[in-house]
Amino acid sequence: MSSHSNEHLTEKHDTTSHDSISDADLPYAPEEVDYIDEKEPWEEYDHEAEKRVRFYQTKRFWIRCVIILIVILAIFIPLLLLVILPKVVQSIVNGSHMTMSQLNMTDATETGMKVSLTGGIGNAGIFPATIVFPEPIVVNWEGKQLGSMLMSSVKASGGKASIVDETTFTIIDKDAFTDFAKQMLSIESFVWTLNSKVEVKAMGRTIKNINLTKNLNMLGMNGFSAVTINSFTMPGDAPNNGGAYVELITSMNNPSPIGMVLGTMVLDMFFNGTYLGQVTATDAVLVGGSPSPLTLKGTLFRQTNQTDLDNVGVLMSNFLAGKVTMTSAKGVSVKPDGVNAVSWLSNGLMALTLNVPLQSPTPLNVIRDISIKDMGMVFNNATPYIPTASSNTVTAGFKLPFNITIGMQNVSNTMSIVYGGKTLGDITAAVWSAANSNIPDGLIVFSLPPSPLVVQEDAHAEFDQFVADLTVKQEQTFIVTGLANAISSTPMGTITLTGIPFNSSVTMAGLNFNAINAAVTNVVVSGGNSDYIIMNQLVNLPNPSNLSVTGGSVLLTVYDKVTDQFLGELSIPSLKVVPGANPTPTQFLFHPTNATLRDQFLSEYLIGSNFPLKVVGSSDSTSIVELQQAMSEVVIASTAPGLNPPPNLVTGGTAVSTLSTLFGDRQTTTTVQMINPLATDLLVTGQVTQVSWEGNFFGTINAVYQQTVPANGAVTSPDLILQHPSGLDFGIFLTTKFVPTYPLIALGGAMVPFDLDVLMSVLVGGPNGYPATISYKQQQQIMTKMTIL
Repeated sequence: MSSHSNEHLTEKHDTTSHDSISDADLPYAPEEVDYIDEKEPWEEYDHEAEKRVRFYQTKRFWIRCVIILIVILAIFIPLLLLVILPKVVQSIVNGSHMTMSQLNMTDATETGMKVSLTGGIGNAGIFPATIVFPEPIVVNWEGKQLGSMLMSSVKASGGKASIVDETTFTIIDKDAFTDFAKQMLSIESFVWTLNSKVEVKAMGRTIKNINLTKNLNMLGMNGFSAVTINSFTMPGDAPNNGGAYVELITSMNNPSPIGMVLGTMVLDMFFNGTYLGQVTATDAVLVGGSPSPLTLKGTLFRQTNQTDLDNVGVLMSNFLAGKVTMTSAKGVSVKPDGVNAVSWLSNGLMALTLNVPLQSPTPLNVIRDISIKDMGMVFNNATPYIPTASSNTVTAGFKLPFNITIGMQNVSNTMSIVYGGKTLGDITAAVWSAANSNIPDGLIVFSLPPSPLVVQEDAHAEFDQFVADLTVKQEQTFIVTGLANAISSTPMGTITLTGIPFNSSVTMAGLNFNAINAAVTNVVVSGGNSDYIIMNQLVNLPNPSNLSVTGGSVLLTVYDKVTDQFLGELSIPSLKVVPGANPTPTQFLFHPTNATLRDQFLSEYLIGSNFPLKVVGSSDSTSIVELQQAMSEVVIASTAPGLNPPPNLVTGGTAVSTLSTLFGDRQTTTTVQMINPLATDLLVTGQVTQVSWEGNFFGTINAVYQQTVPANGAVTSPDLILQHPSGLDFGIFLTTKFVPTYPLIALGGAMVPFDLDVLMSVLVGGPNGYPATISYKQQQQIMTKMTIL
């Protein structure tokens, strides 16, 4: 190389020595420096562009970062694994929450029990993990250690985990656990605190010695506040007069997630301070969080104290009536294996007072099919719409839900009558009545003593129609509802059952007045005045029903059935209709508006004929307001009989003829003996009598006079003139036929039978009596004689 080149190298070397920079201190190799320093002038522009490269785009920056990262990781990873991660896991465990949906206890002993768990863990972190319980979990309650249990590992994913496990719970503090058992059965809720050490396996690591402290909020059994009775029966009598067997099927609602196998459980039953008896459940199981069926069997003891008997009566009455009765049960013992009692469980149960609402799950309808064999109603003006009702025989079917010996000794009741869908009134039995009961046939027979029937204010019209329908119709159906009371002999003692409801339809035969024929007997014309004739008689009112009605005086209107014309009024001084014929004393006030009908009636009465009648009522027939509607619907058929046997009003007479009878005025002086068959005086004011002999007209008596014939008496009339027919024919008849037939007429007289056709004007009742004309026919032998004078 030239010397110039050597100088250049020497200069280069000197420069390097002058700067005193080692190769190690340079970011680039020396060769690169020589290349840069020895750039040509035309490369100046490229050198300036290279100086504008960013620092993080250089290799030096990234080499330094890698070195720093390696240093940091070397320090942080042990720190993370050994210090930070356990704290994070502990924080996650602390922030998680635990629930228990089911905890069932079985095989209880004095030291522990088996438990099966169902629950969950929430808020358990975002990473999948396995929680391991290497140590028992200690269960604390109110600062006391109750017991401990081992748990199987739990896998968490997505922040939650499920707990399903079976383990053994070991009691640590028996006294504390006994106190807890007492409280758990009674309180609404409690808190368990769980303590333990756990291991968490996550991200390939196992973090040990993590503290687990969890408050577990649990529902208590709350005294089984929603106990229901599904069935309550008494299968039979206990032996040796010891009471009655009892069987209850209950539903024990357990709101707590804790379930128990109780085995044999014994309870004492109480009501209102009365010790009722003892019941036992076998194979009893309480299911957590749901109702549990429980069958209790035992004995209701026989009571001797009256207070206790009264309480049993109330209990039984309420049950039969469908009412709720709050009874109570106190625990006696619990034997999970059926033999050995567990003290903490028995003590817990004995501290519990179980409230049991005793009520039939379905209406019992104990009393049914009521039959009123007879019924009486007495109406009184002094107490309108409060008649007196009674019955000698009421039969009721009954069905008790018990198979025990029971007898009804006395009964009373409050009864409402419902008709046409409306409650008419109430009958409250005034006194207890004796009863006979036939338990096998389910019948009870009793009477209803005279008791007020109080008609409701808004049911007066409906009650009136009810009475009317019973009066005029063949039968009627109505409903009786109410409450019955009974003094009953039972295996628990003689108790009073009260307020037993009943509801039954009753069909009763009605009086059916509009279909009867009221026969009239014993007619006696007892008086008369200017307004009417008074006839006393018995009117039979046949009553085919067992209904009795008493209702004061009644005035009915009487019509001739054939012509429908008015005859008078029928007065019933005291209406009383009982089952049967009912011969009722009445008065017939006879005063027809039609004179012809008047005379016809009296004439037919005297000759023994029957006269058809129609007896009609109206709202004015009675002053008893409850009977006015009934009377307005009454139409009774009847028949008025005549005198039987019919009497001869003329019992005898005399007829004295003279020659003038034949040759002069043809008159015969006549007298008659007549009787009065009536029980009242009869004033005769005149008569027109047609006299015939063997079909031959013999003459006429046409006389006006006044003569009183006393009641049921007899008189001889004054001299009456028999006017014979004029003309030759009658003379020939006398001389050729009549006298030859009775030749003794001229020799002293002979008894001659004459036919009499009488129209007699009378005043029935005497001088101030009722006027009438009697039409009367009879044949009568009259002493007939002829004298010369």
